[in-house]
Amino acid sequence: MIFFKRISISLTIFVLLGLCACSSSDGVSQEGDVWFIENSHLKVTIQPTGVLNVYDKKGNREWQQVASKDKKIENVSEVSTADKWAIAFETEVNNYPFLIKLSLPKASADLEIEADMENHDTPIEDIPFFDPFLLDSEHCSIAVADFCNGHLYPADLHPFPYKRYTTALLDMPWIGVCDAKEGHGYEIILDTSDDAFFDMIPVKVGKREIVLPKAGWISSKKRFGYARRLLCHFVSDGGYVALAKYYRTYAQKRGLIVPFSEKVKKNPNLTRLFGAVDVWGQQSVEFAKEAKKAGVEKMIMNGNSTPEELKSINELGYLTSCYDAYQDVFQVEADGKIDSGHEYLPDNIVLKDDSTRMLAWCTWDGHQSMKRCPVFWERTAKLVIPEVLSKYPFLCRFIDVTTAEDLYECYDERHPLTRAEKRELGVRLFDYIRSQGLVVGGEHGRWWAAPVIDYVEGMMSGGTDNYAWDAPYLRPPMNKEGNKWEQYETLGMNPQYRVPLWELVFHDCVVSTWYWGDANDFLTLADPKFTDMKNCYNILYGTIPLLWANEETGGAGPAKPGSWVANRELFLETYRNVCKLHEVIAGQEMTVHEFLTLDGMVQRTCFADGTEVVVNFGESVYEATVGGKKYQLPQYGFAVKGPKIEQSRALIDGQIVTNIHTNTYNFQDFKQCNN
Repeated sequence: MIFFKRISISLTIFVLLGLCACSSSDGVSQEGDVWFIENSHLKVTIQPTGVLNVYDKKGNREWQQVASKDKKIENVSEVSTADKWAIAFETEVNNYPFLIKLSLPKASADLEIEADMENHDTPIEDIPFFDPFLLDSEHCSIAVADFCNGHLYPADLHPFPYKRYTTALLDMPWIGVCDAKEGHGYEIILDTSDDAFFDMIPVKVGKREIVLPKAGWISSKKRFGYARRLLCHFVSDGGYVALAKYYRTYAQKRGLIVPFSEKVKKNPNLTRLFGAVDVWGQQSVEFAKEAKKAGVEKMIMNGNSTPEELKSINELGYLTSCYDAYQDVFQVEADGKIDSGHEYLPDNIVLKDDSTRMLAWCTWDGHQSMKRCPVFWERTAKLVIPEVLSKYPFLCRFIDVTTAEDLYECYDERHPLTRAEKRELGVRLFDYIRSQGLVVGGEHGRWWAAPVIDYVEGMMSGGTDNYAWDAPYLRPPMNKEGNKWEQYETLGMNPQYRVPLWELVFHDCVVSTWYWGDANDFLTLADPKFTDMKNCYNILYGTIPLLWANEETGGAGPAKPGSWVANRELFLETYRNVCKLHEVIAGQEMTVHEFLTLDGMVQRTCFADGTEVVVNFGESVYEATVGGKKYQLPQYGFAVKGPKIEQSRALIDGQIVTNIHTNTYNFQDFKQCNN
């Protein structure tokens, strides 16, 4: 047995040894008690305490792991393969015995870590496992898609929005750490993410305190269950964009990148989604004809109508969509019929590990539903959807909840479930719905659903904890009274903290829009600036708007009419400014996002076809050059130039002029500037 005692040699000496030990050739080597793995990109030093140092050759930068607690490693051996240099050793983490394998693929900047136990039936509690690498920079930032399109938080933000990121809060299973100014950084990708988390641990850097992500594992049905894997990818430049782009490469290798160019081959109706406005609150043929006459060429119309009206709406080129949900259910009624909202209670409800049944949505008038076990989702969809389609010619179906809720387990022996199995059943549900020839929408987005879902509502919104009003019950606020408006503006909508991580990965695969309780027109009474801001985010990110067309209602519906009724020009302006752009770039990968000003208020994106977008969120006028042409952009002004579109909202001779030009569409509007 090889046993390394804890030794107190300075980190500097370890690094020097590391740089000398095998600098001339790749592979695995040993210098005293220190082990090294090296390829053409990285050199990893493994100290006998288990602490890692990684030298990035391209960036000429060393990354030191923050050690929360020294470990000891035993039984070290080389286990390299044809594709990877690797070593294995034994250690303890939180008093659990682990078999660890560290690998460097022979031609990448990845450090792969596998953690296993000899006995997979070992009962475990939460295990904070992998310590982060230190980035000592005043520009240290955290990149994360935390129940939104993406954030870039200063690492010294106090208080940091979350102490722990669970599966429920991560739309993509990675967190990045980068220097927002210089661009170097790394990301930790949870390769086995179903039973995992990130703790944002405090780290002292001189007089500053920052947070960094520490990856950890949770039990699978109260056991360790299976080998856990993560990887660290290092970049020498490019920052959060490079990290997002690497995750796209990672996702592509795993079959998660299915672009619209492929999806549309199976369902040509997807083209109706490109440049559509997502509309709730109306599905009458009269509204559809009126919208068409007003210039709304494409629209998702959510609601109920007669078969004849649906057919007429389809003929207008719109996507007729029906709301559906399979999670939140009540007891079957007297006829014993199982459907989307009714199930056998409590037998087919999720059983938690404490032997209680899982509760679900509570309606606005106090009726408590329960959580149907995912084992029964596809079965129920097969009972419901063919029957509906036999009578009603819907082209689309919106599935609530599935991609917005957490992964969970079921302990009922008749329908047991792990979190991984729950995720897979979500994929099967969407895949079945797609097999029925339907365009598929869902509430919010998750990485695992990207191949089998077409659009998601909520991805543009700023996170579940940031609403200053009762958004789930669709009661729009009349004013900004309440104690969470500052949080909504700072964390939910602040351009300084938002970055389009999801779009950098999935823009050409999944269409994003706002949450229906945070729609483009939902806050016009509380503060109309949010509509302008949301429209600008849509334009910058190349996504679609969500608007309401309802009459005034009570109950759980919006308390005031939607913009189609209350402010039709706002509805049409949002459609024009946002949707004409999306129509021509829906299938294009987002390639660039950058901040053009130090305050983050002017931002730029580019797409694979060469389309360039600049948006000004700030109060000061900004002079932008786009496509070789100069524009004076006021607050919420924009300029776009691509091979298929040219549009702008800019100052000309004291007026705010909006221009939109495509091969098939021309529009110009003048408004007097109030400044």
